[in-house]
Amino acid sequence: MFYQYKLPNGIEVISEPMANRRTVALGVFVKVGSQDETKENNGISHLVEHMFFKGTRTKSAKEIADITARMGDDVNAFTSKECTALYGMTITEKLGEFAELLGNLLTEPLFDSKELAKEKRIVMDEIDMYEDSPEDLVHELLQKRVWRDDALGFLISGTKSVVRKFHSEELHQFLREHYFAENMLISAAGGYEEEELKSCLMRAFAQVCKRAERKKAKGYQSPQEAAASLKREKGKELALAPYHQEYGHRKEEKKQSGAMPPHYRRSFASANKDIEQLHLNIAFPALCVGDERRFAYSILNSAFGGSNNSRLFQKIREEAGMAYSVYSYSSAYKRAGLFHIDITLQPQLAVLALGKVAEIVEEFAERGLTQKELDLHKQQVRTELIMSAESPKTRMDANAKFTLAGTKIYTLEEKLAHVDAVNCRQVLELAKEVFRLSGASLCVVGDKSATDLRGLRKMWEQWGN
Repeated sequence: MFYQYKLPNGIEVISEPMANRRTVALGVFVKVGSQDETKENNGISHLVEHMFFKGTRTKSAKEIADITARMGDDVNAFTSKECTALYGMTITEKLGEFAELLGNLLTEPLFDSKELAKEKRIVMDEIDMYEDSPEDLVHELLQKRVWRDDALGFLISGTKSVVRKFHSEELHQFLREHYFAENMLISAAGGYEEEELKSCLMRAFAQVCKRAERKKAKGYQSPQEAAASLKREKGKELALAPYHQEYGHRKEEKKQSGAMPPHYRRSFASANKDIEQLHLNIAFPALCVGDERRFAYSILNSAFGGSNNSRLFQKIREEAGMAYSVYSYSSAYKRAGLFHIDITLQPQLAVLALGKVAEIVEEFAERGLTQKELDLHKQQVRTELIMSAESPKTRMDANAKFTLAGTKIYTLEEKLAHVDAVNCRQVLELAKEVFRLSGASLCVVGDKSATDLRGLRKMWEQWGN
């Protein structure tokens, strides 16, 4: 059973108590991510998230670490394109203490300048780590290219040249602009009584202001005032050549987090990496999060490339032995979505394997699934749903995801009924909509000297014709 309500200050709550559990998962989701940034401050959401654990007005970083250890050391945070979240899991007896901690982290962060300097180095190391990971790079580079006209294409971590310029006051101003009650969602699932949870949340998050109250708070500046203040503070730094070379010619951009979908640009991208294997990533425009066809979409993905008995895996890896790794997955957001095919293989096999993948795509879009395949992958999706429903953390996260998207949340029984109702025709219709090679984008990461990049690009261009 779900409970949905708002706390007195306006924070939305989605709750799913679970019988016979002694654990609880709790998360606070703030509706701000990299898509709400500009090129000039790309990465600030991610940096703010890092700084939450570096001390508050009442707790040092060490004290925060001690508290999380007492609760099981399962407290974490993440930043996505669409939201920033602080979340974790603990035993039911620690629910009140856990809620108090999250409330304290969100409302009283210090953003100490010395700690910020250290954390910026850590974030820049993280950016290097992603750059060094071809699996991450091939995905991020592709999304950056296809959505290059929209902030949805921004890297969540930002770039080092931007991150190193952030000051404490910028983080405080960003907090004032985005971390208000109406912009937050609390999601909980696990072993607790609903009234107990509600009481804990009212105490823990009482200091979170409504948007109107936030604007009256001491130290609040409008975006225009903040921009003028920041310009004065960073006057000399802004005059440095590298800044102007990268950003000086660009006008300030408006936020892209409205209802309009981003413009998808069919793209070919590549990056040179001195590695043995080649990484290919193909993407098709696909469903947004919360689309009512998502149950048929799950079966399509499972059958096409999301499992070891999928078409892709069996034909590319098992039968042809062309790739070490081949699979499909979905990247779904509120305003847009992509369906990805990821392949890791030897460079000399790339053109041959890409042609084989194209054949599988076209065949799937033309014929879809047999009834036998449909029944098999229904069973797989059903099993995955039942297994994930056993986890309070998975339920907490899924409930938040669909609430943030403004779509209906289903019980496990309703989900299983929707899966059972999917038929071959629905999967085929989705395949025809998604699997259009003429709209596919391709990204290649690996040693260009060992790769027939011209052959790969030629094949991609032929798809477009």
